[in-house]
Amino acid sequence: MVIFKYLLKVIFSGGAMEAIEIALKDFEVSVRTKKFQSMVGLFIIIAIALVYYSKALGVSEESYKTPFQMVFLSSFSNAFTYSISLLGLLFGATSISNEIENGTMKILGTKPIYRSQIILGKLLGSSLIIFAGLVIFYILTVAFALIIGFPFSQEDFVRFLITFPFSFLYGLIFSSFGLLISVSIRKSKNVLIMAIFIFIFFNVLLSTIAGVVALAIAGLPPVPELPENALNLTEEELEDLILKDPSYQAWLTELVNTAEKILYTAPNYHYQEIMRLLFGGKPQISEVISAITYNEMVVEDRSLGESLGLIFQNVIMLMIMFLLPLPVSYIKFIRADLR
Repeated sequence: MVIFKYLLKVIFSGGAMEAIEIALKDFEVSVRTKKFQSMVGLFIIIAIALVYYSKALGVSEESYKTPFQMVFLSSFSNAFTYSISLLGLLFGATSISNEIENGTMKILGTKPIYRSQIILGKLLGSSLIIFAGLVIFYILTVAFALIIGFPFSQEDFVRFLITFPFSFLYGLIFSSFGLLISVSIRKSKNVLIMAIFIFIFFNVLLSTIAGVVALAIAGLPPVPELPENALNLTEEELEDLILKDPSYQAWLTELVNTAEKILYTAPNYHYQEIMRLLFGGKPQISEVISAITYNEMVVEDRSLGESLGLIFQNVIMLMIMFLLPLPVSYIKFIRADLR
């Protein structure tokens, strides 16, 4: 840590160095807290569970080509997505409110440091925490995969590593939201309540709202024309007949497209799209629906360069979501009474 500080002092000078000092101090304190240790423990459990259960269940060869595709294109990866947002929110939301409540912010305010340096330092500090947590998860996932003999190719490994900066950006978004909460609410108890609400809203409530609104717009599913021998069909045959009906396919596509338009405002939607496309998921939702209906591959052969080109719009949206709360946080903190 001493060597790291020295290198930063050589690279940076003036006001930036004060922000770096605050960030490093926050990082040193945060990694010793039970909150960070609990998050690391959660990442360890998720890494083990993802690798173990994926190997135990095997690859669904009808839909996926590699184990990592099955992990990150299915509901297996939801726990990891939730954990990143929770990590960013918890450390972003408590970065300033705790110090105001404890009185340490008042002491920091008496020193020859600009408030802009303080808030920048707090943001950098929570960013270091997110970075450290993700590094631990990515290393442990690869380590556990190698230990238990989880079959993954070099291409899988490269694509997995490529997802790291996007996972980091996703965590930064919730850290940015958390920072806004931290400068807006003084009591840490209320801050945590608001952070939990935001976590539940984006990860649970918004998808439910999108589904209800989409169903209201698309209407009830159409009833296809059934053959005369419909009564003699088994339940599986009848279900297959309905799912493959063109009118039902069109209704389902409209339903999903409408829901996606609402979810477009959610960071987790864009992050999951990035993960899906990087691992070769078919770009058009109609193609995915058709593939699931006819038990075909939901992935396609696509180069990494092509996949990166497909996620450009999603990355831009994540960057906008990260930057939007920062000016508001800055203005509120500059005008805040730190006593």
